[in-house]
Amino acid sequence: MDIYNEDGFSIARMRIEESDNNYNYIVWCNKTKECAVIDPIDPISILNFIRDNGLMVKYVINTHCHPDHISGNDPILKVSLSLISKALVHPLGVELIGTRYETVEEGDTISVGDIEIKVIHTPGHCPEHISLIVGNNIFVGDTVFVGGCGNIKHRGVVEDLYKSLSKVRELPDDYRMFVGHDYAETNLKFALDLDPNNEAAKTKLDEIEEAISEGKDIPPSTLGEEKKYNPFMRYDVSEVVDELKGRNPELKSDPGSVFKELRELRDDWTS
Repeated sequence: MDIYNEDGFSIARMRIEESDNNYNYIVWCNKTKECAVIDPIDPISILNFIRDNGLMVKYVINTHCHPDHISGNDPILKVSLSLISKALVHPLGVELIGTRYETVEEGDTISVGDIEIKVIHTPGHCPEHISLIVGNNIFVGDTVFVGGCGNIKHRGVVEDLYKSLSKVRELPDDYRMFVGHDYAETNLKFALDLDPNNEAAKTKLDEIEEAISEGKDIPPSTLGEEKKYNPFMRYDVSEVVDELKGRNPELKSDPGSVFKELRELRDDWTS
């Protein structure tokens, strides 16, 4: 587990054993001890942390409603000390979760103690996907990963994913990115297969492989870092476009077509 202390609030990041490299998050107000739990899959570890740190659950927030991001909702809400605790989900996901929920969508602000969490709609991996901005931190769920992006295998639409990556790419470079899964090593090897001279990708991969060798979790990246090596944020960069057109001479050069080609290549790619 890693703890990140910010001005007035803190973030706990839990890597969940026996999962698809999932991360769970707890964000809490240091003054009021109210907290929000994001994408819970391991309610026992989360509830133990909440108890040990004297926190009170106000919301469970689901970036999207795939089972590995919502399975901990009900256990956490059932034992919450506050009867007003609810799950928050985009309206397009309400049929996929249980009771005791409210909806949030683009432009909404979620208050947790003195914290304000801004909601942006980032569909593509699935229609209801949202991302959450807290200070200079963004919880992107399965929209973006270190060196990669979400797939479209389960209710996804690649055109929507392209638009969402474009939206995220416009956010400030210093935003620290908290992802739903750790696929960083494989993603960066894919990025280097496309752009073998990318020094930023080489440096990030070295950093990640060193952390793995030491048994440590990889540190979060920033959006500024991702824009240097993540091919799904570099769909209009000449090195990426030229490489893809070399592999597929029929490929159109517009960014949407390049992004779609990237997603299809990543689906079939093995290191």
